[in-house]
Amino acid sequence: MIPTLYKLAGQLTPFVLHVAARTVATHALSIFGDHSDVMAVRQTGCAMLCASSVQEAQDFALISHIATLKSRVPFIHFFDGFRTSHEINKIVPLADATLLSLLPQADIDAHRARALNPEHPVIRGTSANPDTYFQSREATNPWYNAVYNHVEQAMNDFAAATGREYKPFEYYGHPQAERVIVLMGSAIGTCEEVVDELLTRGEKVGVLKVRLFRPFSAKHLLSALPESARSVAVLDRTKEPGAHAEPLYLDVMTALAEAFSNGERETLPRVIGGRYGLSSKEFGPGLRAGGV
Repeated sequence: MIPTLYKLAGQLTPFVLHVAARTVATHALSIFGDHSDVMAVRQTGCAMLCASSVQEAQDFALISHIATLKSRVPFIHFFDGFRTSHEINKIVPLADATLLSLLPQADIDAHRARALNPEHPVIRGTSANPDTYFQSREATNPWYNAVYNHVEQAMNDFAAATGREYKPFEYYGHPQAERVIVLMGSAIGTCEEVVDELLTRGEKVGVLKVRLFRPFSAKHLLSALPESARSVAVLDRTKEPGAHAEPLYLDVMTALAEAFSNGERETLPRVIGGRYGLSSKEFGPGLRAGGV
């Protein structure tokens, strides 16, 4: 499947793969949930949108389809295996009329028109030599630069139609938080409960929810993170043996360090990385409170 994702992204083909993220077998087989499998495809060029609840899984399915048709970048829409994929919960279902009103019919028609057809033949998937490959690979940059705006607009249109508001990066907590957790996936809900409890004790804390993981927008991450943050804990639900740190931590650390180096941020908070919930290992409120 991974080579196919590279090809879909390279040819700018709208596509959505919905993934109940699970553990990849290493020293032992496990069918339970973490982000090991989806992190293995983050370099393919597919956009990656993460849902943290059953309601979001339904809603982001539609948002992903809208965004891929608008941007022409393939999407991986993922949510935690078992913890979310097998959860029985009440949701507000999307009506057929809402689906039809939000889907961009003109972009659907354009997508179909790009299909291989003897009436308008084209050549695709040819071999490229060193004199042209590099330039044509870089030529896809404008499409990726536009993905964030397409996702944000799809979320805004969705909110107007349903009343459920989402953002690619969304902060929850004290407006002048000094300690912030950054993460994605089903652990967000419990982190919000922990933040609510700590706020009642007068503590300045918050949680930054990452929904659009790829393409990663450092600018919008920093915009969502309170300037007052002095300590930031970034939690990943995967393990990469041999790497300096896990993926989300590296992205957040790079964004903060570059902003500080360029003078865009006055202070550089203390950033620590953490690993949690491999193979659906329990991650309860006590552990979350320790992270905050």
